[in-house]
Amino acid sequence: LGVLQYKSLHDYGGQVPKKRVGSKPMMLFIGDAWQHDAKLKKLQNLLIDFYKGDPIQKLIVSGLDHIMTFTTAGVSTSSPDLPGGIGTDDNNNEQSPLIHQRTYFCKLKKNPHGGKTPVPFLVPCGPDMDFEMRRTQMASSDLWKASLKQPQGIKRKSRKNQSTNLFGERIGRLHVEKQDVDKRQGRKSKALRRAEKSAAKEEQAAVETELSKEKEEMGQEFEQTYGFAEEDMDAKRFGKKKGSQ
Repeated sequence: LGVLQYKSLHDYGGQVPKKRVGSKPMMLFIGDAWQHDAKLKKLQNLLIDFYKGDPIQKLIVSGLDHIMTFTTAGVSTSSPDLPGGIGTDDNNNEQSPLIHQRTYFCKLKKNPHGGKTPVPFLVPCGPDMDFEMRRTQMASSDLWKASLKQPQGIKRKSRKNQSTNLFGERIGRLHVEKQDVDKRQGRKSKALRRAEKSAAKEEQAAVETELSKEKEEMGQEFEQTYGFAEEDMDAKRFGKKKGSQ
């Protein structure tokens, strides 16, 4: 690749926001030549492998903070004698396409029209460059396909209910049917039986004391309301019934 124009981060004067360390770029390839030209297809693969960084499993929205665009625009200025377009001229001379690389900082802001999805605003931040393809020596189609194949030993077979954490340790998940432990029978020693009997007695005593407290409180409320105890009212009723007999 021949770099024709370059603009670094320092050329922006330090006024643009800085990208986060370890953030992943969003890459956009503009132009039909990326899909129709064989050399540009291979160059696209090389650019993606160069800028993608380390492979990751998950990504948060705040990690997508910049976008890189690669635009093809006709023929480079270093070969002005060739007509526009990508391919060959009338004399079967190869034309070198001009590629514009631009980098923008993606700032997420609140959607003015409402909604939870933020709206991205692009700010040029660099590095930017214009380059062209000069000397190319690509492999043959058979060799290129063979180089893209992964060996069987490298491919990991996905196993159900198994995963690996950050430390390389294997974590498994077991699915067991629901067990009713209360209905299971087992041998009980004399000590356990005595403990169960004492616990039952204590529980019964606690219930009786609580009931007696509630009865006493209800009697006090009755006496405050009517001016006499509920037991006196029952005694009077019982005395009247005896007199009538």
